[in-house]
Amino acid sequence: MESPAELPLLEVEDLRTSFVTPDGTVPAVDGVTFAISRGRTLALVGESGSGKSVTAYSLLRLIQPPGRILGGKILLRSARAGAIDLGQLDERSELLYRVRGGLISMIFQEPMTALSPVHAVGPQIAEAILLHQHTSRSEARRRTVEMLARVGLDAPDRRFDQYPHELSGGMRQRVVIAMALVCRPELLIADEPTTALDVTLQAQILGLIRTLQREIGCSVLLITHDFGVVAQMADDVAVMHHGRIVERGPVRAVLQHPQHPYTRSLLEALPSRRARVA
Repeated sequence: MESPAELPLLEVEDLRTSFVTPDGTVPAVDGVTFAISRGRTLALVGESGSGKSVTAYSLLRLIQPPGRILGGKILLRSARAGAIDLGQLDERSELLYRVRGGLISMIFQEPMTALSPVHAVGPQIAEAILLHQHTSRSEARRRTVEMLARVGLDAPDRRFDQYPHELSGGMRQRVVIAMALVCRPELLIADEPTTALDVTLQAQILGLIRTLQREIGCSVLLITHDFGVVAQMADDVAVMHHGRIVERGPVRAVLQHPQHPYTRSLLEALPSRRARVA
């Protein structure tokens, strides 16, 4: 029998999320099943509209009407809170609030929509600490400044009091990463974390996520359409198409020997005609 430490941190089974439209019900996530082991990175890859981000939002129960989670199991085996079936939690549950941002955090795709434009960035990060951990405001500020420094922002004391519009795109993305990791989550969901950045900044941000993952010891669900990022960052990969996972496995095996026609077509669309595995 496997010990709790050997079991996956997150198990998702037959997850189904749909959107009701005037033309009928659209299944955005259609029976998705996967698992993420402790300390490992799973890349969920596919074209825009394949259901990747809806899957991520479903895990955190952030689907808004007309969307609705119709079924499935989302089992988090937390070292701090024990086994939690997120799909069974009431929307107003204190435990669900504890999960969001505390046990599972998310780097959203666009920093300007993830950050409040009318509040300085430092207090927004400190608020996450105050919400999930019992500490003073002075201690929350100290830890926020420390985290801003760890994500590579110069003069973090000054950055604490700046607003999102005063920072560059790369700086804002680092702030969002700091916000996601400041409470040391067990699972980090990174939803296209480098889409809006140039190639140089993309490499810096991916390296930063990888470094902080090792320091914190968290697992990562990386959502991307870029097989280059998959090859660089992931241990395992799941390929998503029309709301379903059509192929999954260790990243080297999937990239070198793809089995599903859709996976092969994605790889053949790369400029180099093939993904290189680091």
